[in-house]
Amino acid sequence: VHCEEDVDECSSSPCRNGGACGNSPEGYTCHCPRDPGSGVFYGGRDCSDPLLGCADRPCLNSGTCVPHGHGGRHGFRCLCPPGHTGSRCATGTTLSFQGSGFLWVPGGSAPARDSGCTVALRFQTVQPAALLLFRGDRDAFVMLEVLAGFVHLTLQVGDGPKVVLLIPQDTSDGRWHAVEATFAEAVTLALGDEACTGACIASAPSPFERDGSSACALQNSFLGGLPEGSAHGGDALLHVSEIPSAPSLIGCLQDVQLDSNAVTAEDISSDASLNVRAGCTRKDWCESQPCHNRGRCLDLWLGHRCECRRPYRGRSCHGEYVAGRFGQDDSPGYAVFHLDKDYEEDLTLSMFVRTRRPSGLLLALGNSTYQHLRVWLELGRLAMLTPGSPKLLVTFVLSDGHVRLVSLKIKPNKIELYQSSQNLGFLSAPTWKLRRGDVLYVGGLPDRRETEVSGGFFKGCIQDIRLNDENLEFFPNSTSSAAHNAVLVNVTEGCPGDNLCEPNPCRHGGVCYLLWDDFSCACPANTAGKACQELRWCELGPCPPGARCLQLPRGFECIANAVLNGQSREIIFRSSGNITRELTNVTFGFRTRDAHVIILRAEKEPEFLRVHIRDSRLLFQLRSGNSSYALSLTSLQPVSDGVWHQATLSMADPGAQASRWQMEVDGQTPPVTSALAAGSLGFLKDDTDIYVGDRASDSTRAPRGCLSTIAIGGLYLSYFGNVRGLMSRHQEGRFLKVSARPVETGCLQLDACRSGPCLHGGRCEDTYSSHRCTCPAGRSGPHCELATEACLSGPCIHGNCSAAGGAAYHCRCEPGFTGVNCESEVDHCQRHQCANGATCVSDAAGYSCRCPGNFTGRFCRYLRLPSTVCGNEKTNLTCYNGGNCTEFQGEMKCACWPGFTGERCDADIDECASDPCLHGGRCHDLRGGFRCACALAFAGPRCELD
Repeated sequence: VHCEEDVDECSSSPCRNGGACGNSPEGYTCHCPRDPGSGVFYGGRDCSDPLLGCADRPCLNSGTCVPHGHGGRHGFRCLCPPGHTGSRCATGTTLSFQGSGFLWVPGGSAPARDSGCTVALRFQTVQPAALLLFRGDRDAFVMLEVLAGFVHLTLQVGDGPKVVLLIPQDTSDGRWHAVEATFAEAVTLALGDEACTGACIASAPSPFERDGSSACALQNSFLGGLPEGSAHGGDALLHVSEIPSAPSLIGCLQDVQLDSNAVTAEDISSDASLNVRAGCTRKDWCESQPCHNRGRCLDLWLGHRCECRRPYRGRSCHGEYVAGRFGQDDSPGYAVFHLDKDYEEDLTLSMFVRTRRPSGLLLALGNSTYQHLRVWLELGRLAMLTPGSPKLLVTFVLSDGHVRLVSLKIKPNKIELYQSSQNLGFLSAPTWKLRRGDVLYVGGLPDRRETEVSGGFFKGCIQDIRLNDENLEFFPNSTSSAAHNAVLVNVTEGCPGDNLCEPNPCRHGGVCYLLWDDFSCACPANTAGKACQELRWCELGPCPPGARCLQLPRGFECIANAVLNGQSREIIFRSSGNITRELTNVTFGFRTRDAHVIILRAEKEPEFLRVHIRDSRLLFQLRSGNSSYALSLTSLQPVSDGVWHQATLSMADPGAQASRWQMEVDGQTPPVTSALAAGSLGFLKDDTDIYVGDRASDSTRAPRGCLSTIAIGGLYLSYFGNVRGLMSRHQEGRFLKVSARPVETGCLQLDACRSGPCLHGGRCEDTYSSHRCTCPAGRSGPHCELATEACLSGPCIHGNCSAAGGAAYHCRCEPGFTGVNCESEVDHCQRHQCANGATCVSDAAGYSCRCPGNFTGRFCRYLRLPSTVCGNEKTNLTCYNGGNCTEFQGEMKCACWPGFTGERCDADIDECASDPCLHGGRCHDLRGGFRCACALAFAGPRCELD
C-alpha cells in the first residue's frame, strides 16, 4: 500500500549459465562466472552473452585474463603475476643485482596537489644490510634500506632532522617481501607479507612541504646501490656518490613502482646501470650441505660461508685443531704458552678435555712471581683455586672418557666455571688482568712436586684452547695464524688411547676389546665383572639334584634340607683350617616330633657347644673364651610339634671379646638372653669335630625330622662333599664334611599329611620327605585309592594288585617279571643281538652282551686290537689287545700293551682308579691312559693349574 515491500526480481532466476543473482531496490544484478566445463566466460545483463576476449589466451607468463564486452565488441584485461607487467604481461619487472652495482632511473614527477605519491617494490636477499632505493640528492632524499634484517625508511630535507621508520620483522631470509612507502601529510611504511606479525606498518609526520607530495618531485632514483664517483652519468651521479648508505644489494628487486610508473628490465642500460641483469636466478648454495661436522651453512647469495663448530675449522669444516695427548703410556708431560700481549678484564679461556683419570692438573695461569689461577681434577670433578678464595669443587664428573668443553669466564671480582653452557659455580676473586709475559701451563708444571699438589700430571687429551677468539695451538701448521708458540714436554700429536689389552687383563678366557684409554672384556658364560674376575658359579649347575646353589663372594655352597630318618648316623664337619672371620652366631631351621634330639655339638676342652632339644624345648649351652662357666638358654615355647622352626643364636655384642648370648626362635621378640657372658665360637676354627643330627644320650634310636643347612658365622655346613663329577667349592674359609656316608636330602618344610592325601579313612604318617598311608581293610594304593577285596590273598607274586570288581584283579608287575600273577621272569635274551659268541645276560631293564676277549661294543661287533695265537706242545694261548707272545723261562707268556693286563691281556686297566684329576676334575679312562675334564678355573693334564 505504501510501496514498502521490495519486489524480489531474483525469484524468477533471470541469470543464465550459472550466474548468481543479486537483488536490489533498483532491480537485480547478475554476477557471471566462467563455465568450468567449456572455459567460456559469460556476460550481459542475464549472463547470456559469451565473452570472447580471452578465447585466444592473450595473457602471457601465467597472467590471468579477464574478458569484457559491450555493444558486440569484445576485449580483455590481463592481471599479471609478480615479476611481469604490460597489457599482456609480456614485460619483465624482475632485476638481479650482483653487488657493487646500481640502476639509475632519472627524472621525477609533480603530482597534483594533495594527491601524494607512492613507492612500492618487492625484494629478495640474504644480506642483513643492503640499499634497496635511494631517491633525491644530498639536499633532500628518501632512502629505503635493510639494516640488521629490518626494513628502514629514512627521509632527510636540508639540515632538518632525519625521519626514520622501521618494521621490526626479519626480511634477510632469502624470501620475497613486499614493501610500500606512501608520502602525504604523513609518511607511511608498510610491509605487505602475509606472514608478517606484530607491527607491520609505521608512520610519522612528513618532513616535506606541500603535505609531503614534494617527495615525488625528487629527481634521480637509484635502485640497489649508489654509484661511486661520476663515471656513470656525470654530475647527476656526483651528488649522491658520497652519501652514507647500506652496502649495495646482492639479491633481486621486482615490481618496482615509482609514482605508479613501473621500472622494468627495459630500463637497464650500460651508461645508467652496473652489475644489473634481467630476471632473478638464484642458487641455493646450502642445498648440497657443504659444511661438514655439523657446521652451519650461511647462504651469501653469490656463494656460502661455513660457521664451524668447535674444534673444526676450514672452508667446509673438514679440518680440526690438532689435539695434544698428555700422559701417553703414563709419561708425565705438560705444555707452556707465553702470552705476548695484555688482555681486558673480561676474558674467556676455553678448551676441550677428554680423560678417564680422576685426578690431574688441567691448567695454571700466572707468572714468575705470582699464580693467578689453578684448575685441576679431584675425584673426577673439576676443582678451581685462586689466591685469597676458598677452593671450588663442583659436582659434575668429568673423567668419563667423553669430550667435554670446559670454559673459564674471568670477570671483575668473579671467575665462573662452565661445562659447555652449564654453569658449574664461581669464585669471588680480586680483579686481575692477564699481562704480557704471563704464562699458561696446561697439563702440569715444570716442578713435579708442585704438580703433585694439584693431583699430578694430567692424562688424556686437550684440544682447541682459546683465549677469547685466539687459538693457542699445540701443533700449528704452515697456514695457521697461531699467535702463541707452545713449549711441549712429552705432549704427542692426536688423541690415541693407551693399549690396555696388552697384556690381556680379561680373566677366565675373556676376550679384550680396546676402548679409548680403557678396555672392555667379552666374558665367557657364567663370569662377570670388569675383567671377568667374578665367577657365577651357580649358573654352572654345580650342585646335585634337589640342592639349591647359593652364590658366595668367592665361591658357592649347596643348600638342602637333610632327612633324619631314625637310622642315619651323625654328620661330621671340620674347619678347612683357614677361616679368618669371627664366628659369633649360629642359624638353622628344623622340624621334628622327637622330644630329645641333638642338633649340633662340638667340644675342645675346656670349650664346648651344644644345641639340642630336651623335653621338647630348644636348649643352647656354651662355654668359650676365658669363661669358666657355661651359659645356657632355653626356648620359651615347645618346638617338637612337627612344624618348621627357624632359630638364631648370636652374641649380643659381636665386636666384644665376651658378650651375652641370645636365642631367637621364629622371630619372636624380645629374644631370650643369657645372664652370663661368653666368647665367640672361635674354637671351631681349629681342628675341632662338629657333629650334626646325633642321637640323644638317653635315646636308643637316631633322631627323626628335618634339618636345614646350618650356618656358623655365615659359613654353611653343606651336606654335600666334593662329589665325583661335581665342582669343588673355591672359597677358602669353610667347613668341610668329613663323614663319608652320604646324607639323604629333600626334607619338606611342611607336614606332608597336611593336605590329607590318604583317602577312605587311611591313616597318614609324615615321613618328613613324603607321606605313608596305612590303608583300612579292602583298600590299597599310595593314597588308599584302590579297592582290594580280590587282592586279599596276595595273588601278585612280583607286583602290585588292583581290584577290578568282584573277584577280578589285575597285577602290575615289577620290572623283569611278567605273567598273570607276575610269576615269570622276563627273558630279554630270547631275541638278543649279541654277536661273535658273546654271552647274553638278561636283567630287569633289558639285556647286555658279555663280549669274548677281543671284541667290544654294545653287541660285541667290533674288534679291539689284533690278537696273537701262540703256544707250544704244553701251552695254547691267545694274546688279545695287541699282546705279543713271548717265551719266558721255557713258558709261553703274553707281553701286554700299556693299559692292558691279565694272562691273555684281556683286562683293561682303569687308569682312573687312582683318582688322578685334581680340584673336582672328571676322569675319563682311555686305552693306556686317561683324560681329565677340568672344572671351570682349572687347567692342565691333571687340573693342577689354577
